[in-house]
Amino acid sequence: MTINDPKALLQRLLQEPSECEWLEFKQNNSDPDLIGRTICACANAAMLADRDRAYIVWGIENKTKRRLGTTVKIKNVMKGAENIQNYLGHMVEPRLMMEFLDFRDREKDFAIIAVEPTYDRPVKFQGTEYIRIGEHVKKLKEFPEHERSLWLATGRRKFESAVALSHQTADEVLKKLHTNAYYNLRGDPIPKNPSEIIRKFTQLGCIREDGEGGYDITNLGALLFANDITVFASIATKSVRVIKYAGKDKKRSEEETEGKKGYAVGFPGMLKFITDRLPKEERYQNGLRKFVPTYSETAIREIIANALIHQDFTVTGAGPVVEIYQDRVEITNPGNLLIEVDRIIDERRSRNEKFAAAMREMGICEERGGGIDKAIIEIEEMSLPAPEFITSANSMRVVIFGPKKYGQLSKADKVWACFCHCVVRWIRHDYMSNTTLRKRFSLPDDEYQAVSAVIANAKKAKRIVPAEPDQGLRYARYIPYWAG
Repeated sequence: MTINDPKALLQRLLQEPSECEWLEFKQNNSDPDLIGRTICACANAAMLADRDRAYIVWGIENKTKRRLGTTVKIKNVMKGAENIQNYLGHMVEPRLMMEFLDFRDREKDFAIIAVEPTYDRPVKFQGTEYIRIGEHVKKLKEFPEHERSLWLATGRRKFESAVALSHQTADEVLKKLHTNAYYNLRGDPIPKNPSEIIRKFTQLGCIREDGEGGYDITNLGALLFANDITVFASIATKSVRVIKYAGKDKKRSEEETEGKKGYAVGFPGMLKFITDRLPKEERYQNGLRKFVPTYSETAIREIIANALIHQDFTVTGAGPVVEIYQDRVEITNPGNLLIEVDRIIDERRSRNEKFAAAMREMGICEERGGGIDKAIIEIEEMSLPAPEFITSANSMRVVIFGPKKYGQLSKADKVWACFCHCVVRWIRHDYMSNTTLRKRFSLPDDEYQAVSAVIANAKKAKRIVPAEPDQGLRYARYIPYWAG
């Protein structure tokens, strides 16, 4: 949400007919609590009005909009021993993108706080939700109709559509976004006329006209095509960090790098960087010696793409992380899982629909929701352990394991692999059996009893159920517990 020209912003705000719910004019009032309540109220009002930002402006007379100037230096306002940025950072919930501007214009001082509304719930200050009614700040609970409307608005508002950088010229858009990547990934010719590129990226929702002869770059455009994401404050912390460790823990790291490009621009290079650092084993194929990956590169690709697509961009200060250990790869993204872990292979749900659709269009990920089951299928074909999906309140972590022999798997590992195999079979409109599970574990026919024990443990753990109630054990078939 970086504002490069506060003077131009002030001029645009003064073109509004009058102060309104999302725009507050002040002269010299610098009470931190009043500012906090006003920020909360204006942010909620902006969401109701479908505005990308709310503004509090110092130095303007309310009724007349005369430029009087102000004695307030907003960055110097204190609450006790704490500056206002830090104070509002822990008093306003959820955390908002806020920009604090002090500047001079026409020999007078002005200040502006620009606030980007939230995406998932109404904003609170000191635990209380506020709303602007006309020019007045009121408690939201006193206006139930506004409260209901606000909750509906949070469901409609999406991070992808918000403005990452405003009022850019066409040349600035083409400089900040790597537009050629879109055409290269699709295999389409690059238009020779820059206006055609601008038209296409407007159509994609990556930029939009700002009504003043310029363009706003959206979070979607910045996430996908930024030449340098640190230019965009709203996504500056969303770069992918890759860390390679020397052993099986974090004791010693060998290498660490952090991407700075948009995901569509940087994905091919990032994927190559990661796969080049995965263990490989020497094999002879057709008489030639080759080094073959011991991990499923398809699984690595699809799970990383899923981590990028399904992350919660409103979780501040955190981006996706890929950690390469001696025996596994861990991929973590901010934001909890939207579905139950047991349904992660078969259910389809995304919190970033436009972003996911764009990634699919450019061939970076599978069709809607198909990446995880494709990853599981290739992992099974390579007889690798089933990946683990670990969710918490603020993050999702997937662990992809390197090769393990059947005897090295724990009882829990075998039951989980059995469940995942059963789900994959069910997705194919087929059933799991002792025979299919033996093949999944690369076991010979004489290991029938060992696999029967795994099935018995999975049934006892209520992970699978018989496909038919009175079937015999010899030719028994199974389905996931939630399909019964």
